[in-house]
Amino acid sequence: MNKHSFFTTIPAIALAAIASLSAASLYAQETTYNGSITAKAGVSLANSDKHENEFIMGQTIFDGSFKTFFDEAMVYVNGQLVHDALGSQSSNGMSGFVANDGSFALKLKEAYIDWKSGMFALRIGRQIVSWGKADDFQITDVLSPFDESSVVAYDYNEAKLGVDAARLSLLTDKAQVDAYYIPFFTPSILPLAKKNLLRSKIFPEQYNKFQIQNPNSHEDFELPKKNLYNSEYALRASFYTSIMDLSLYAFYGWDDKPFIKYTPITSEDPELNELNLDGFNISGKYKRMAMVGADAAIPVGDFVFRLETAYFPNRHIQTTPEYQIDQFMSNGKLPSSKRNDQLLSLAGVDWTFTFPYIGTWTVTAQYISDIVFKYRIYLDRKQYEHQVTGSVEKSLLNETLTISASGALDLCMCSSSSEIAIDYRLTDAITLSMIGDLFLKGSEGKDGTYGIYRDFSGITFKGKVMF
Repeated sequence: MNKHSFFTTIPAIALAAIASLSAASLYAQETTYNGSITAKAGVSLANSDKHENEFIMGQTIFDGSFKTFFDEAMVYVNGQLVHDALGSQSSNGMSGFVANDGSFALKLKEAYIDWKSGMFALRIGRQIVSWGKADDFQITDVLSPFDESSVVAYDYNEAKLGVDAARLSLLTDKAQVDAYYIPFFTPSILPLAKKNLLRSKIFPEQYNKFQIQNPNSHEDFELPKKNLYNSEYALRASFYTSIMDLSLYAFYGWDDKPFIKYTPITSEDPELNELNLDGFNISGKYKRMAMVGADAAIPVGDFVFRLETAYFPNRHIQTTPEYQIDQFMSNGKLPSSKRNDQLLSLAGVDWTFTFPYIGTWTVTAQYISDIVFKYRIYLDRKQYEHQVTGSVEKSLLNETLTISASGALDLCMCSSSSEIAIDYRLTDAITLSMIGDLFLKGSEGKDGTYGIYRDFSGITFKGKVMF
């Protein structure tokens, strides 16, 4: 999308939105509006000893939403207008309009109609769905994709994207059953913008000293065709008892991220009568997946124990570039993935405690495991991956100052990530924050899960005004 069409689209959408709001308000029993403006600027400290500090974040975000109530129905719309000084905004082709230079983005996060009558409820439209009991990790939480174009000052819930879905719910005092029909697939947003600093980490410009032609937009990835056959389906059944909260899940749809295909660029050597490898093209394709899972939250005094597991039968797993190149050279095939069973599990605990003079603290800890069955060495991951996470949060000065710290340790390579955030509420509407992110390599200098992001270690300053 070019700049001209982007900037002419904004007024058109704004006028349409104003007209819709005005029409809705004429018949609504109650309408509420709210919004916020957030400014963020981040600087990398990874190269501070070389005096090569670089900005890694520079955004101003307007977020607006409204609710309109009509008897048993409610309409909710939430959207964002983003100005990105670094030009790192990326599009996935469905969640918003993005300028060619990545400096502006217009995003529709949610827009749905809610209806409830007795035991039944219906929600139709773009909606964000949250599943599972994990804290900031995907186990069963597979319906809503994510904006993965940044790792700086990352907020798991704010990064979620809406899906176009119809949800039919059966409600009782002790249970809720939700059935989802998702006609159109929505992929995650990847760091594809040319100026996005994360792009070179995910899509390197060279591989084994050979040039890679990186994708410039989502169009380089083959999305599923928009037809009935490619729809997604999901089911959740939740039960609430005095002993525990229990939920069961089932999903049949698409992986939110594409499987990368490395296509060799070759030339023929007439003297040796063989092919020379000159470089690679990168492309990607989204593939089907299925999941069944369950979670439970068990309160015991000041503790809440959380359990969650998800089983993915015959799931596509990314293969290594070396394997793809070898297969291409030997038989002309490019197997970007192989199918294996996968099991994700989590055990966690939340502890809220109060000590005299130091007040109330909230502490969480989690252990996450990820295993692939019938493993083969050509898969682009380890057979068994696991990590631990922890966080602590404390509010001070009559709840105006909040200090939180969180971290994750990859137990395979011992790479780690940590974050410290300080939020100070100047008024009920204005909050100032300082967020420090640190990513470290693992043992023997290996990247592991988090070491790849070491250049994004830095400090982010954030201001938010709500109205």
